[in-house]
Amino acid sequence: MSGGSRRTAEGGAAARRALPRWWSPVHGTVAGVGGAGALAGLWVLVAPSSGAGPVLAVDWLGGALAVCVLTLVTCAAEIAAVRLRHGDETEEITLLDPAVLLNVLLLPPRQALLVSLAGLVLAYVLRRRAVVKAAFNLGTYAVATSLLIVLLRATAGDAGRTDLRLVAAMVLGTAGFVAVNVLFLSLLFAVRGAGRPLALIREDLRLSALTLGGTVGLAATTVALLRTPTFLPFAALPSAALTYAYRATVTEAEERQRSSRVLAFSQILAASPGRDAAVSAFLRLVREGFSADDALAIFDSGEVLALSGSGDAEPRTLPMTPLHRELSRLAADGALLVGGDRLPPGWTRAMAAPLDGDGGPVGAVVVGRRDSAPLRPRDLTVLSPMASALAEALGREQHLAQLVEETSKLRAVVAQSGDGILVLDGDGVVQLWNPALARLSGRSEEEALGRPLGALLETRDLQGNPVDAFAEGLRLLSPATPEVAVDLEVTRPDGERRSVRCAHAATFDEHGLVRDVVNVHDLTRERQVERLKSDFVATVSHELRTPITPIKGYADLLRRRGDGLPAQKRTKALDVIADRAAHLSRLVEDLLLASRISGDQEPVRSLVISETELTALVTRAIEDFSADADRLRYTSGPPVRVDCDPTRVIQVLTNLVANALKYSPGTSVVRLGVTVRGDRGCVEVRDQGRGIPADELEQVFEKFHRVEDPMVMSTSGTGLGLYVARHLARGMGGDLTVDSVLGQGSVFTLHLPLARSDGGQPTPPPGGSAPLS
Repeated sequence: MSGGSRRTAEGGAAARRALPRWWSPVHGTVAGVGGAGALAGLWVLVAPSSGAGPVLAVDWLGGALAVCVLTLVTCAAEIAAVRLRHGDETEEITLLDPAVLLNVLLLPPRQALLVSLAGLVLAYVLRRRAVVKAAFNLGTYAVATSLLIVLLRATAGDAGRTDLRLVAAMVLGTAGFVAVNVLFLSLLFAVRGAGRPLALIREDLRLSALTLGGTVGLAATTVALLRTPTFLPFAALPSAALTYAYRATVTEAEERQRSSRVLAFSQILAASPGRDAAVSAFLRLVREGFSADDALAIFDSGEVLALSGSGDAEPRTLPMTPLHRELSRLAADGALLVGGDRLPPGWTRAMAAPLDGDGGPVGAVVVGRRDSAPLRPRDLTVLSPMASALAEALGREQHLAQLVEETSKLRAVVAQSGDGILVLDGDGVVQLWNPALARLSGRSEEEALGRPLGALLETRDLQGNPVDAFAEGLRLLSPATPEVAVDLEVTRPDGERRSVRCAHAATFDEHGLVRDVVNVHDLTRERQVERLKSDFVATVSHELRTPITPIKGYADLLRRRGDGLPAQKRTKALDVIADRAAHLSRLVEDLLLASRISGDQEPVRSLVISETELTALVTRAIEDFSADADRLRYTSGPPVRVDCDPTRVIQVLTNLVANALKYSPGTSVVRLGVTVRGDRGCVEVRDQGRGIPADELEQVFEKFHRVEDPMVMSTSGTGLGLYVARHLARGMGGDLTVDSVLGQGSVFTLHLPLARSDGGQPTPPPGGSAPLS
């Protein structure tokens, strides 16, 4: 056997850094083997027994003729090679072993060694073998042949005898010859990264045993035929038989390797690797499995991935060329062998197979060689299913990526949805519970998952009857009506009630409900708006009816009996009509102003800001409440000048005083005072009424909000006064705030900016503030 490879294997990265660029661990191994061969050959040449005659002599074959004939036979035996792959390395199985054994039997020791090496050199010259490879093989065969000579001559006994002792000597010598060859080849392959030495030796055991028997048998048969020249042509028969046996063994070994690689690839795909990992593993396995130099994956998307044996650890990306497109087009019709001008530069032959999965063709794979080793049609039967498996794996990977993307989008929609979303199984057990539903219900996702919906939520129907939310939906659902909506009232763990609409979308099979997807929309705000509208209609109707009734009554009275009424009564009737008309005017003005505010028409547009004395405005505001003067307490203090619209300030203060009187007991006192807080002038209106709940302190400034239930309220009003008052205050650069204690009363404070001096600073009041008395 002779060993070698088509490409130069590199050592590890550390070795490459430590050694010169022209040197590698392979060179060191070759040098060591060459040195061992030189020493072994020198020992044979100078040993005392080197002058002995041949072990077996043939009368007609001797002298120069024997040297020439056996040199040519050795050369021919080396050229007739069968290649066996070890990863990226190639071992060549030849008939050189029996030729060398024949040389040792028919020639003296010195001539046997020289003829064997000369035949090898001649074969390497004819085959243009690389110098490093030739040096390694010559060193290996020098050591192996020397050992063969020593063992055979030490065991054979007397020359010329053909007995069992000679046969044993031939077997022993050949065993030593084969052992040296296998050992050195395994060492070289290990250095080049083709595997571990012991593993490679075990891999060659069967073939080595066959080589041993074939070598001895062929050499013995040839010697016997040489002594009978008439039958010499028949010596070719055992040679052909042995070569055929070698080829069969090599074919079987290659099939085993390919099967193991197919299995390895199947295991890789079963692990669901990513796209890049699957393509990389595929290219590596097919390149090694088919003893190829290059492997390409050409995708219809324009991507080309290539893996070559010239040091590529991972596939590299190549630009798409017309040649790549042509190879992909050829493979689209089925796997085929490719040759000629349709191959990339440097390639001698190739085979291609389509990447055709369930989703259709996505490209092609191409395996190429740069030497004369053939690619056979049966190779296509292995490549095609592997390519199909890769295409299906890539399709699954693409589908999985799409599924992950769509799932991610769906999760984002569910997580970001403003409506509550839940998924129930056929028994009403929660399988999904989104954040919006957690906020709406007061139940976290951890609390909800895996529990029946009825055990999670306390719900009532529109009539206030307790119901099971799942059972209520299931009662209306059916295969014919898989989508229904149910309105319920949900009571949260903190006692708050929410009005919701549950939109069910159910899936049924022959056994019943399978899944129910429920969208939970919070109707609480909508119901509040509807109630506010109803309350507003009722309130405005009441407020309009209240002043209209006396206006209508006194107007009728004046029309019928006006001339006959005493002057005092007539004046009183006219005063009532004027007062009620003014009330109606204020009501309409509030409604119009609220409408402008709601329509984003800034109230600032209608304001006329000027520097005004605040205490004077307070005095003017309380003059409108002469009938309740005994309940108002205000002591005027030093003037406080502010920037404001005087008319609007009086409107705000009038509203605050009216509310304070309206919501306080009939005999209680309402106190007013003016203070300065920082750069603000403030008017405080304090009542002794029922107070405002803490959770409604801000709601009182909302449109139409009433602290009382409008259906049982004991005070009049539209719920617009404070809404308008705050917007007016803020339009003047100030604010309107409230503090309240239930059962003790409320304090409303109007904040207005102090007037600016010529330097732009607030003008301080000349004295203190007007205190509440």
